[in-house]
Order: sequence, then C-alpha cells, then structure tokens
Amino acid sequence: MDASSVKNLVEQLIPFAKKTGVVAEELTATKVKLRLPDDPTNLNPMGILHAGATFTLAETAAAALCLMALGSQAMFIGKRVDISFRRPGKGEIAAVAQLTPVEAQRILDGVKRDGKTEAAITVDVVDGAGEPVASATVTMSVRRIG
Repeated sequence: MDASSVKNLVEQLIPFAKKTGVVAEELTATKVKLRLPDDPTNLNPMGILHAGATFTLAETAAAALCLMALGSQAMFIGKRVDISFRRPGKGEIAAVAQLTPVEAQRILDGVKRDGKTEAAITVDVVDGAGEPVASATVTMSVRRIG
C-alpha cells in the first residue's frame, strides 16, 4: 500500500482509531509516526490520557508499519501486545514504530519459507516534549496470502 492509502486507512477506515483522532504524520517502509491530538474525550476520570488510547495508538502504529513495510506481500494480525507505561500521558502524544529493510526481509523470508511467522514491532510513545510515556512490543502474526 502507498502512504496515502495507509493514511486514509488509519485516519478514516479504522473506526476506533478514527474515534480517538489518530493522525498519520510519517509513513515510510522503515518508519511510521502517528499522533494522538490532545482531546478531552481520550482522558480518564483523573484527567490523564486513558491507557486504552495509548494502547490504540501503539497498536495502530505497528499495523501501519506492517502495511508500509510488507505491502501486499503478506497479511498480518495482532497476536500480542506488551505495553509498559512510564508515566501518565498528558496533552498530545506520538507513537513511532521502525523496521529496518533487513528486518522486513527476514519477516517476508519466514512467510515464504514457512507460510507464517511472527514479527515483534517495537513502538515508542512520547509526549509533545519527546519524553517517554510508554513503550510497547506489538507481536504480529504474519501469514502468506492465498
């Protein structure tokens, strides 16, 4: 998929991501950066970012990276998410997921060889000042198409 198609998917076609207001800022085959604007509907009763909003941003970033890096060569679905919160999220936050071309090729080679593999995508979530809010590892089950 090209960047404009992935942007449309992230911002318009995933209902829950659309509800939270996820915005795609950077979409390449090696790096995805998504932003969650400061929105009172994403807060918990204590006035801090709801953990589910942070989770949604991290998982969506990993999925968008898989689309950008793997394209139509494989299909994937989230299998597991491990997320560690470092401090409460306040204001706007961003999630960055990265994958080297070598890592993407290793994933595709595993799919070609075995029909399926797992891909652990690391996602860093930071606030507007670049301070860490959370880190996540999103494990995708990646499978051959057809």
